Amino acid sequence: MTAGSERADATTAADPDPVRGAEPVPPRAGAARSAPLALLVPVGIVALVALRVVFGDELRARIDESACAWTGCTGTGMAVVGWLLITLPVLWAVVAVVLWSRLSAPARGAAVLLGLAFLLVAWVHVPGRRSALYLLLDGPAAGATATGIRWGGVGAGLAVVGVFVVTARAEARRRSAPGRAVAALIAAALLSTLAVAVARAEAAPVTVAEAMPERTFRAAGDTLRRTSGKDLRGCAGVLAGDVLDGCVRTIRVSYTTDDSDAVVHLAAVLFPGERAARDRRGRLPRGAAQLGTPGGETITVNSTTGNWVLLGSVGHADGRSIAEADRGYLLWAAKQVAYRFIGRQVGLLVAPSAADGIGPRTP
Repeated sequence: MTAGSERADATTAADPDPVRGAEPVPPRAGAARSAPLALLVPVGIVALVALRVVFGDELRARIDESACAWTGCTGTGMAVVGWLLITLPVLWAVVAVVLWSRLSAPARGAAVLLGLAFLLVAWVHVPGRRSALYLLLDGPAAGATATGIRWGGVGAGLAVVGVFVVTARAEARRRSAPGRAVAALIAAALLSTLAVAVARAEAAPVTVAEAMPERTFRAAGDTLRRTSGKDLRGCAGVLAGDVLDGCVRTIRVSYTTDDSDAVVHLAAVLFPGERAARDRRGRLPRGAAQLGTPGGETITVNSTTGNWVLLGSVGHADGRSIAEADRGYLLWAAKQVAYRFIGRQVGLLVAPSAADGIGPRTP
């Protein structure tokens, strides 16, 4: 063996083939932990789309009904709910970004899933190209909810644009974006639009002052005067038993008319959704009479309109027995009051027409 070959062998032993002889480099621990999270995001997005398509309408109805029950369906409360529906994904994204480096891998996965859930809640309240926001929402406070949703969208958009501008300027100066400035910018954008949404929200017709504001009104040539009015949270004391369970609030009013000596007592009971209202109306026993009204014989008339169950009773002012000939004009007064209430709910006041033996005492 020559000296040259010995040097070659020595070189080969000291320097192994960099491709075949190199030891495999183990993956970094952080990369191994982030692999499941990277897979979770596309899977979550696919699930988000599927849930939106299959359960979007039902989910939106459940959310809106729960919000109505929590807030009493007031205009202010539902405007705040509408604003939160749109801004929660942005707020959660900010929280997640701030805390991301401190979270464990399972906590990061939970944060992503919760963010997707908030995004789904917002998405089901955004109309498509062939729809409109007013078609998605129901209930007496739908207008206020829509106002909150619109201004929540404005706030979210301003926050995103503001963060983008601040970050771009910081990168141009080769500095990191100031965290406090970004947080203050997001807070200012969101809170300012919340204030506007609350200020511009329509008052929902769920109180005596909004649903039956006039103490005196005219309908079909008659003058009706309100003798009492009361707002209740819930419906305790309206009917005996628990047939109205699940109610949100109640409007109770009484009216007299110059057409006759009729006295009308109307109890309008609000439920979170139309299905609940129809269900409770179907449970009412025949001839169920309101509690807390003056004694004497009355005629009871029960119906539904939207989320409301209307419980009406009418009788003579002195409580005397009702003759068959009296029924038509007594029910006429009850019909006028019910039409007034329904007109305030739908935003269109229409006087009733006499029909089926129900009409004014003095045509």
